[in-house]
Amino acid sequence: MPPDAYRPAPPRSKRKINITVTHGTHKLENYPIDTSGSVSSIIKGLWLSHFSLTGNPSNYCLRVVETEELLTQERLRRKLADGDNLKLVPSPALMAADIVTNLAPEDEQSLLKRTIFLLQKYLKEDEFVDEFVALGGLEKLQDVIITAQGNTLAYALTSLQTLMEHDRGWESFSKQFIATLVSIIVKQNLVNICRPATAIIIKLVAANPTNPSAAIQCYGFDVVNSAITSQASFLPTLVQRLSATDYLLQLNSLHLINSLFRHVTDRARSSFVQMLDALRTRHVVSMLMQSSPADELKAQLIDYQRLLVSEGHRRRRTNVDFRNKEHAAALKDLWELSGIDPGSAPQWDKLGFMTVLPQRDLSRVGVLGLEAMHAFAQRETAAYQQLFVDEFKRPPERRCPFVKVAIEACEIMADHWEVSTGYSTITSYQPLLLAFQQVFGILVMSFFRLWREMEADDTAEDLNRVTALVRSQFKHSASIIEPSSPVLLATFRSEMIETAYAVVRERQLKNLEVEDPLLSKPPVRNLRERFYQQSYEDVKRQRVECLKQGAWFPVVKEKGRVKGLNRFYRLGLNHKFLHYGDFPRVLGRRPGLDELSERIDMSLATDLLTGISSPIFSSKKNAAEIPTLCFSLKSSSSSDQANASMADFICSTPTQYSEWTDGFNMLLDKNISNRDTAEYIRILTEVAVTLAMLDITGEGVDVVSAVAAAEGASDVTGSPPVAPHWYDDHQSGASANVGVGLPIHYHEGRTDKRDSMNQLSQRDEDEDEDEEESFSEGGGSMSDLAGSMSRRASYDDEGHVDYDVDFFDT
Repeated sequence: MPPDAYRPAPPRSKRKINITVTHGTHKLENYPIDTSGSVSSIIKGLWLSHFSLTGNPSNYCLRVVETEELLTQERLRRKLADGDNLKLVPSPALMAADIVTNLAPEDEQSLLKRTIFLLQKYLKEDEFVDEFVALGGLEKLQDVIITAQGNTLAYALTSLQTLMEHDRGWESFSKQFIATLVSIIVKQNLVNICRPATAIIIKLVAANPTNPSAAIQCYGFDVVNSAITSQASFLPTLVQRLSATDYLLQLNSLHLINSLFRHVTDRARSSFVQMLDALRTRHVVSMLMQSSPADELKAQLIDYQRLLVSEGHRRRRTNVDFRNKEHAAALKDLWELSGIDPGSAPQWDKLGFMTVLPQRDLSRVGVLGLEAMHAFAQRETAAYQQLFVDEFKRPPERRCPFVKVAIEACEIMADHWEVSTGYSTITSYQPLLLAFQQVFGILVMSFFRLWREMEADDTAEDLNRVTALVRSQFKHSASIIEPSSPVLLATFRSEMIETAYAVVRERQLKNLEVEDPLLSKPPVRNLRERFYQQSYEDVKRQRVECLKQGAWFPVVKEKGRVKGLNRFYRLGLNHKFLHYGDFPRVLGRRPGLDELSERIDMSLATDLLTGISSPIFSSKKNAAEIPTLCFSLKSSSSSDQANASMADFICSTPTQYSEWTDGFNMLLDKNISNRDTAEYIRILTEVAVTLAMLDITGEGVDVVSAVAAAEGASDVTGSPPVAPHWYDDHQSGASANVGVGLPIHYHEGRTDKRDSMNQLSQRDEDEDEDEEESFSEGGGSMSDLAGSMSRRASYDDEGHVDYDVDFFDT
């Protein structure tokens, strides 16, 4: 970067403007001030020369008449304009003392209500907050919340919510007061009361010691959960409000559920998730998806999906353990509900287990698979028992093993919805995901049907054949389902169970013409999972890097775009602040942080408002803007739609919109919202898998040993690792060097590839119990691939990334 890329701004020259100042009944018009001076000197000049005032000039301040906004040094320097109207009033310190005095619940109610109403505005100012807390105002405000009702309670809760936007002053809430806030959410139905109370609880849940972005870390899920457990109707009330007719109640309730779900601790996770399942939260959310929700609610619905994927991944990685009472009981139920030999000790092989240790067989799907099997056996006991009755009529070698196909069914679903990786990039509704256990049952029934129609044997080869057919039919059935259909599950069941075998097989053959069946092999799927996680993190870093590079945006207000003013936003290196500054024109360089005088505390940011949900469109003057290029950064106190945004952005291109919205989403640990970001992750994953596959296609090459030996030799000698890669084009007779690594060859047929894959597959099964991957990414690590992508990406002046298309076509 050239040394003058971040040069400091030139010294600001003096600027004279005329303003109007009011004090009481006195009005001073066309009063000249110098915006390069200090606020205190302006107040002193007014105090001495124009208004007959007593006391100390520091006891006064200037506020904007229209907005009551305090005139600070920064506002004087950058925002005050010629002709503005100001008023000379008592300083924040005096106002804080006066308001604290009037915050007595036993005082006259009209005075209390008026005091609380004013408090909402003043608590946005740091100067006022410091004095208010020092004078014991927070304790009095809590007393008001405990005793007040109606609008007074709404004003008090909003005041507390505003105070909590500051990174200090609210570290001493008692457990009793938190319990009061939970009780308010349960007992109050008015939106103007529930909305700020919900936002306060969300803030407390996120203020945990493990959250590095939280300024206050003395609360967290466990503290809030102790209050929730004392209110047995808390979660039922939240879930019930998801079906309410009031949109804001729906939105706030789902937002709080998501926040609790995101921050739940391991100690409380099991009971919390079980409670959500018992309340049929997934079904209620699925019904919400069918109601065509607005963008803000849609974002919360997608976020709930993402949390389900993350929870499914955690359960899949949790091993089944006989010492766990719940696990042991579920396995016992699987045997007893089968009706095979009532009253006898479990004979696990008759259920389809390969060993006498079921936990070993379930290592691929963990607790997620066990729970799905258990739910199927309980929900459809008659069908479950009939499966065994029918199979025991067949020769042993022709029987379909329940546990084996159940594991494959769970794997198919986990791969489809990214449960295998735990990183969800799905940006559309997936109602079938919300009905995971019902879909699992349908897949199991489909397995048994196709097994019989294919006349399969109980061998690994035939199991793979049936699995490939079911996977193909599942992808097709899931893709044609209309998410808003009220008969979604019935349609899916019909597609999976009733579609003729010949149709399913024909469709699979057509897909095989364009797909490589080797990619569905377990070793490749395991490899893809690892690369997917790394690809997600690489794209996340790239998107956040876009924010750190910064970009120019127009300044937009209620009256539309501000002419002759451009704003440059740039995320700080530590990600704690979003810096910005206004300039009369777009510079030919990126302004440095020392030139960006204003900043936004990112610890206060909670969400993005995109499209028509953005406050940009609250003004008719901005109706001409393109919704798909607009978004706003929202804080947890943004429930007041009059001040619902921390920053408004109008992007110049869809690429910039994708980079910045998903950059913020990933920074806030939210689900990505743009399909092109999801596509970048997919492309990176597929390229990485393809490169790794180059080293598993050699004839009889022991990839693991060869790569380990090569790496060891390289570490010792510092020489290049083994010989170059070559490919042979038998049609042209050409050959070329494609890299350094193992000697490999491309051939017209796939026999050698299949042989190598079979070896890898067998090794993967042998070592699965140790949870080791029998694979080596000899073709190149993901970090190398990310480096290659980084080298082929360049930032233009707008902070966009120009990708080398040829890179993705190779």
